[in-house]
Amino acid sequence: MNKHLIKIIIVVLVIASGFGVWKLIAVHRAALGAAGAPTAKPAALVQVAKAERRDLTRTLTYTGSVEPVKVARMASPAEGPIVKCSVREGDVVKQGQVLAQVGRSRIAETGLVAANEELRRQQSEFQRVEQLVKSGSLPGEQLDAARANLKRAEAQVAAMETGASDYEIAAPWDGVVSKVWIAEGNYVAPRAPLVELYDPASLLIRVSVPEQHALAVHAGQTVTARLDAYPGRRFNGRISRVYPELERATRTVTAEVVVQEEVRLLSGMFARVDVAVETVRDAVVVPESALVVLPNGDTIAFVLDGETARRRKVTTALEAGGLVAVASGIQGGEQVITRGHDALKDGAPVKVMGAKPKVTGKDQPAS
Repeated sequence: MNKHLIKIIIVVLVIASGFGVWKLIAVHRAALGAAGAPTAKPAALVQVAKAERRDLTRTLTYTGSVEPVKVARMASPAEGPIVKCSVREGDVVKQGQVLAQVGRSRIAETGLVAANEELRRQQSEFQRVEQLVKSGSLPGEQLDAARANLKRAEAQVAAMETGASDYEIAAPWDGVVSKVWIAEGNYVAPRAPLVELYDPASLLIRVSVPEQHALAVHAGQTVTARLDAYPGRRFNGRISRVYPELERATRTVTAEVVVQEEVRLLSGMFARVDVAVETVRDAVVVPESALVVLPNGDTIAFVLDGETARRRKVTTALEAGGLVAVASGIQGGEQVITRGHDALKDGAPVKVMGAKPKVTGKDQPAS
């Protein structure tokens, strides 16, 4: 082989090997560059809600029971046996109807006989003293004392004659008997309760309002009432009266609510009354879950700006029913992040859960 040809072959081999080395170096550098480049942080998944402009009302619920206002508790005027009891619980009675009768005739007989005997004795004594005074044997003051004793004996006889008849306990007005404490044959003492009745037309709801809300309720305020006896129903009502002082033991004020719809009420029914105590008109309202309270006390929210979360400092006006009226920081119609904002920062990329991905030019099918 020619020496010149051998030199040419060697040069060609050297050049070819050199191109391979440079190619390996380029590939290695490209790999190093890809490994050293920072990776993009994935977008956080969030849920959003639209800030709406509307009225927001704060409603408080108080518990109470149905109670009558017009109640009469009939008591015994004197001691004696019950000779008649003609009513039971639940009976409807009319005005003047006899409810019970206390026997007094037998008990009063002995007392009336004794009173008459005392009256005859005082009459004889008065006549005797009168004769002695006329004869001058006794001073005139003795006659005055004898006359006073005679008047006292006459009054005692009249009282015994009045009490000798049986006492009839009658209904003072139309009503329903709610309690009966006696039965025929019972012996009762004076002022012992016998029968209680109430006027069903006077039934209303009495609720207890805590001291911190006592000034938020007032007479004439419209309310909504719920009764356990009518599940799922709501009744319109009105506060007819608020008591002027707090109960010392419970620190609550009593309010009376009149149900303005035709409904059958029974004394003792359990009731819940919803009272609107504060309303904000035409406010920007967002879900309560959209707000985050920072350790320093500031309240913030994140607003969706395209695919980016923007942090806003907000002030609130009213909270009610899981919603918040925002005074500043959020505008009506903006999308606020309600879930997934715990670790967000201002300007962080986000992706809305359930949102359809945008179709770009690269993703469009070829024609």
